[in-house]
Amino acid sequence: MDFFGSMSMQQMGDSGQFSSDPLPKPMDDGEEEEMSQPFVLPSLQDVRDAQERLREFGVVRTPLVKLKKDIVLMEEGQCPRSIEIYLKLESEQHCKTFKTRGAVNYLATTPLEKMQYGLVTPSVGSFGQALSFCTSRMNSIPHCTVFLPDLMDRYRAELLEQSGARVHKLAFHEWWMSLEQRCVPPFVFGDDDPIHKAHFIHPASSACSAGDTTIALEILEDLPDVDTIVVPFCTGSFSSGMTHVLQQIKPDVKLYAAEVSTSTPLHTAMSAGTPSRCQHTATFVDQIGGENVLPFMWAPIQTAGMNDSLVVTQQQIVEAITVLKSSNDVVAEGAGATPLAAALAGKAGGGKVCVVVTGGNIDPDFLSTVPPDSRSTSSVSESLRVFLSTRFD
Repeated sequence: MDFFGSMSMQQMGDSGQFSSDPLPKPMDDGEEEEMSQPFVLPSLQDVRDAQERLREFGVVRTPLVKLKKDIVLMEEGQCPRSIEIYLKLESEQHCKTFKTRGAVNYLATTPLEKMQYGLVTPSVGSFGQALSFCTSRMNSIPHCTVFLPDLMDRYRAELLEQSGARVHKLAFHEWWMSLEQRCVPPFVFGDDDPIHKAHFIHPASSACSAGDTTIALEILEDLPDVDTIVVPFCTGSFSSGMTHVLQQIKPDVKLYAAEVSTSTPLHTAMSAGTPSRCQHTATFVDQIGGENVLPFMWAPIQTAGMNDSLVVTQQQIVEAITVLKSSNDVVAEGAGATPLAAALAGKAGGGKVCVVVTGGNIDPDFLSTVPPDSRSTSSVSESLRVFLSTRFD
């Protein structure tokens, strides 16, 4: 079986869509995680099973390449430290996002009868895009509705619609309630609304985490002597799943989660010792951040033992986007460039550092404003100012 046929990334347009034959039905003998149950960190066997499943369904085993730029970390009063940065390019995944892994693994392990009335999921874009794309190619699932926060810029809604999603924008607090309570917001839709019959899928489910965490296995296969891995902090299911699996295979590898300074739920929770509200500002780094760490994710994050949160600025992220494009001809979205921004700032330490470029769905209008020379602080700041003043509704 092959979800994506033989289509290559070059054959995939900017919308993330393909023109191959319809998807096969998912396997009927899988197990589903009920939303009433707590999130369970995937075991090493869960992730290995997911790896085989994704291979069977045609998910891309993305490349790992070295950053073509010499970096020397300079610290005040200390000798320079060498660093080798490697890029795990999930921007070359189907739909240009690592979330395709989790979406496919969930669909492949959920009984069809659970999904006969369609799917519904809260998303800032990437997971909803991957899920709706797969659903649009499955005759057995009628539709996929994506709850999108109203703070998102228009580009994300356009991508979702192109992937076949029914986009329903919610006020941010309504959308966040859907994430926290893992359900359709009851006060938004009436009791008799057919959306309640749709199967609710949370992006932070164990099946999604197992699919996403296959990235850890691929990194260790391609770069067995890696010292540090940096990922963006999304819901926590990806970063905690990665940490949990690394602890079982190679516990000396450090894993850091990168955040943008305009929204630091993990850093805030780690500082307070419990999930706590933080300031959340809408920015072009729209795939990460939130009001707080999801309460049901805090225990798994603590159990996994993630090393730390690395906080970077918007300007540092723009500089990382520029480095990726100029050095390796890689196009990354804001969240996808956040780990590299942390590594370039020296926050991940020295040695061999692998940053996961989780996505490449960047607004082309914004990309056109990014200066060719990231060293120009004034031009970086101006590109941000112009974009943020015109793009958000």
